[in-house]
Amino acid sequence: MIATTGHNFGIDWWALGILIYEMRIGVTPFFNKNKNLLLTKISRAKVIFPDKQKYDLDYSDEFVDIVDKLLTKNPANRLGAKNDVHEILSHPWFADIDISQIEAEKITPPVKPDIKDGQVDFKYFNLKQ
Repeated sequence: MIATTGHNFGIDWWALGILIYEMRIGVTPFFNKNKNLLLTKISRAKVIFPDKQKYDLDYSDEFVDIVDKLLTKNPANRLGAKNDVHEILSHPWFADIDISQIEAEKITPPVKPDIKDGQVDFKYFNLKQ
């Protein structure tokens, strides 16, 4: 999208890689306050994984592998390019997740926000007041 050459589902797999990284690490992989540097990093930089011990992080080799493969710069080589979502879900990072149980809505989510009278309890959200 940055190069304005059009896009396909590969951009969704890229976004998934960004989301997975941010949820585990706490910041986007190419973060920079300067917009031009941010766009340059997105276009050219390799994904850097912070030092686990220095930053008290816990992530697996499978996490690093799936993020690297989802954030491959060339969409034709990106995870999901050959066999769509099936290729992604067969990655070892998803090995302990039973997708059929999720699709059948038989798994209880670890956090389920309380909704009373149509109002969401925002205690799980970091909101600026």
